[in-house]
Amino acid sequence: MTIGRRIGLGFGLFIFFALVVVVLTNRAIGDSRSINSQISNVYGPSVDALVRLRGLVVNARTLVKHWALVESIPDAPEKTTLVALTEHDLPEVIDRIDTLQAFWDKDEVASMSRAFQDMSVLFTMHDSIKRMLPTFESYKDPVAYFKARGLAEEGGALDAQTDKVLKDLDGLLEAQNRKMRLLRADMIRNLNTLRFFVLYLGSALVLVGIAMAIIIVRRIVRPVRRLRAILLQLGKGVFPRARIVSGNDEIGDMSRALMGLVDGLKRTTDFSRALSAGNFNAEYQPMSKEDVLGHTLLMMRRELGERERILEEKVRERTEEMVRQKEEVERQSKRVVELYKNVTDSIRYAKRLQESILPLDERIHELMPGSFVLFRPKDIVSGDFYWVEQVGGKTVFAAVDCTGHGVPGAFMSLVGHNGLNRVVKEGGRTRPGEVLDVLNRIAFEALHKDRDQYVRDGMDMALCVYDPISLILEYAGANCPLYVVRKGEVLQFPPNKTSIGGFAMAGRSFKDHSIQLQAGDAIYVFSDGYADQFGGPKGKKFLYRQFRELLVRISQETPDRKKVLLNQAFNDWKGTQEQVDDILVMGMQV
Repeated sequence: MTIGRRIGLGFGLFIFFALVVVVLTNRAIGDSRSINSQISNVYGPSVDALVRLRGLVVNARTLVKHWALVESIPDAPEKTTLVALTEHDLPEVIDRIDTLQAFWDKDEVASMSRAFQDMSVLFTMHDSIKRMLPTFESYKDPVAYFKARGLAEEGGALDAQTDKVLKDLDGLLEAQNRKMRLLRADMIRNLNTLRFFVLYLGSALVLVGIAMAIIIVRRIVRPVRRLRAILLQLGKGVFPRARIVSGNDEIGDMSRALMGLVDGLKRTTDFSRALSAGNFNAEYQPMSKEDVLGHTLLMMRRELGERERILEEKVRERTEEMVRQKEEVERQSKRVVELYKNVTDSIRYAKRLQESILPLDERIHELMPGSFVLFRPKDIVSGDFYWVEQVGGKTVFAAVDCTGHGVPGAFMSLVGHNGLNRVVKEGGRTRPGEVLDVLNRIAFEALHKDRDQYVRDGMDMALCVYDPISLILEYAGANCPLYVVRKGEVLQFPPNKTSIGGFAMAGRSFKDHSIQLQAGDAIYVFSDGYADQFGGPKGKKFLYRQFRELLVRISQETPDRKKVLLNQAFNDWKGTQEQVDDILVMGMQV
């Protein structure tokens, strides 16, 4: 018998007994569920409703007797309780019994109908007593009082009718309880039957399972474990020493095939070792014509000899090529280092040239008392620059932001610096709007000599002319505003929304602003680098709103302290972010 037939027979017996248990259990559970449904949905609620109805009848008799025999007002607790019982509790119980009668036997329904008829007569008596004695004064009527008393006295008509109703209800209760006992007995018999089948058929299942376990362990598990141990050793590259005693079933076939595989792998391993040692003449016989690995090894033996010769030739050629490439790389590396040094030296020299055109700190403090300049180029050289001169007793100063930064911005700064010197120092012009108009024309002509090629380069500028005697400040701007901090508020003076040198302003001019300064005012001109810096907890721009709030907070500090606080706030906001543009802030305190 094969392994498949053994396992199939064992599982067949197991499934047969399991199905028998399932069918019998399902039948017993279904019968028990039906019985339980009848008890919980019909007879149990019926008994509860009848018990409640009997209690209401007894309570009604007590309350109506009190109504008839004891003089009381209409709102007495006993009377209101009787009215509530008659009008609410009693109809509710009767409706519940009417619903449950749909599941009763015909004789039970007939008995309940007789009980309802007797109850109708009984509560008609109750109504008679209520009509005869409706008020407290009605008890003074001897005819009504004695007639009601005659109905309600002990052993009277009221007691006789009540006892008749109670007898009917007791008979119904006994019938309902008897049926409930019979149903419970049927449920116990079903459960005992189920217990019998589960016990004996379950024992049969256990025996079948034990027999199957013994067969599987002896005929399947143990041989498979031996095969598993050999395969695990092969997976680690270790050949087994012991051989398997094989049977005549499927596992025996696998055992013989596995031992043949082990012998073939041993021969393959010996042949591979010989090839790795360079012995391309070693003998090897594949396990069969379909042995792909064996035939592949024979082809590899033929190809390895040829490839070894070709490889040696390529190694020699590549070695010579690498030596030549290494020499070329070394020459190029020296050239790059030399070029980088020359460019860096040139830029550093350009920085010295750019610094030479900036006014000295002493000159700034001389012309602008109470002033400071925060200047932080992004690269070695800057596209931002500041300019201060005195013309005709007035101080002219400017904050300039040229297009770009680094070397391109530095070249533009030379154009702007020379233009300011030409217009203000040499031309003697001191009205800010006129200065920007002339400077725009000069820069536009310098940048657009070739009319066929349009250049968008230019510069933004805030230019101020300050009269220290009259405290009048004149201002004109090209994309750079003017801020005046006065008594905790920032007065903003907008610039023209155009750059100098970027467009020809034919028919247009820069707007002048005249401001009457007061003692304590702080004047600020600046480029856009401070407000455009990314940083903070969310990596966003600093923005002009936060810049204005910072200027208000530091308005009471000294000029040197303002410069320190501005620089510190910039560093705190920037954090580990890269500086995005050149920074220029000029401030003056009146």
